[in-house]
This record gives sequence, structure tokens and C-alpha cells, in this order.
Amino acid sequence: MDAYRKEARLTIGFFVLYVLAAHTAPWALIFGTNNAVRILGFPLHYFMAVFLGWFGVLAVSIWWNIAADRLDEEIAASGPAKPETGLAMPVAPMTEGDRT
Repeated sequence: MDAYRKEARLTIGFFVLYVLAAHTAPWALIFGTNNAVRILGFPLHYFMAVFLGWFGVLAVSIWWNIAADRLDEEIAASGPAKPETGLAMPVAPMTEGDRT
């Protein structure tokens, strides 16, 4: 698979993980808000919001960093990028009269 397509898929996948970890209100709606279940003195839905919102995003960030570093190494090992074909505009050097 092309490394750049892999990078796009990796980015989209981690975006989905970020959304799932950071937006915990739907999780509370799915699992209900039973105040009888308490963790560290907080109702379950509060604990899920803190745990997933802070530590979940931190874990996803660390995992994404590791995966992106591995992908960067793979891209670097594959060699230099192919030059783009097409018309390129030549850039003339600036002269003293061009500076403003």
C-alpha cells in the first residue's frame, strides 16, 4: 500500500478514536445514568466523562504519535518523493530595483 494512503487512513482512524474518546455524552446516553453505580465517589457517567475525556484522549494521542513516527520512518525508508511533472514557473532572482 502506498505510504501516503496509509497516512490518510491512519489520520481518519485516529480522528474517529478522538471523537469517541472526547465526546462522552452519547456514551452516557447509551449506557444510562445509573446514579447507584459509583466509582471513586462519582456517578458512573461523571467518571466516564473524566476518564475518557482526559485519559482516553491522552492515550489516543500517545498511540497516534507512535504510529505516526513508524509511518514517517517507513516513508523515509521508501526513498525520495517522485518529482512532480508539469509546468513550473521559473523564479527570477531579485535585483536591487525589485526590493521595496
